Amino acid sequence: MTDAAWLMLDIKSVGPRDDANHTVMSHNQVSGNGVWKNKADGVKNRVMKAKGPMASHLFHCTLPPLYVLSDGTIAPTILMAIKPVYAMLGLIKGAELVGQPLSRIDVITIPNGLLLEVKPKYLAQHPGLLYPGKDKKDKDPMKVRARVSFDVLSRIAKWRVVRLQACIDSIVTVAHQKGQQTIPLPPA
Repeated sequence: MTDAAWLMLDIKSVGPRDDANHTVMSHNQVSGNGVWKNKADGVKNRVMKAKGPMASHLFHCTLPPLYVLSDGTIAPTILMAIKPVYAMLGLIKGAELVGQPLSRIDVITIPNGLLLEVKPKYLAQHPGLLYPGKDKKDKDPMKVRARVSFDVLSRIAKWRVVRLQACIDSIVTVAHQKGQQTIPLPPA
C-alpha cells in the first residue's frame, strides 16, 4: 500500500446547450495499463477501445497508471474531472437579464488504467464506460478523444460522480436596476 497519489485534474466547463451526462477526455487525460517489459523501453500502455452502441475506435491513453517518485514512493494516478455547468439567463423567455451564473458542478473520478484493464477490468465489465468522442474521421488516430459515461461510472460506484448544486439550487438571484430580482431557472 502507499499513502501517496499523483492527481490529474481537468476542468471541463459547459453551458446548458452542451451539458450531457458525460465528459470528453483526450488521450493525454486518461491512464493506460502501464506495461513495463523492459527498463530501456519505459512504461507503455496497451491501446484501449472506446466502444459505443453505434461506433467504436481505438483510444491511445498516454498517462501511466502510477508514478515512481525520486524517493522510491509509488504513487497511483488518480484521474478527476471537474465540470462546472453554467446557466444562460438569456435563454429564459421573458427574462430581461443576461449572464451565465453557475448552475452546478459535477466532480468525476475516472478509474485509472490498472482498474480499467487489469483488475477488476472495468472496461470489460462495463461496456460504454468509454465511447467515441466528438472527433472527425480524419483526426490523427493517436489523438482521438473518448467520452466517459457518468451513468456507467455511477454504476461502478456512486461516489465516482458527485453533483454539487450551486448554493442557489435552481434559483438565480441577480442585481437589477430596480433592486434584487429572483429568476427561476428551467428545470435541469
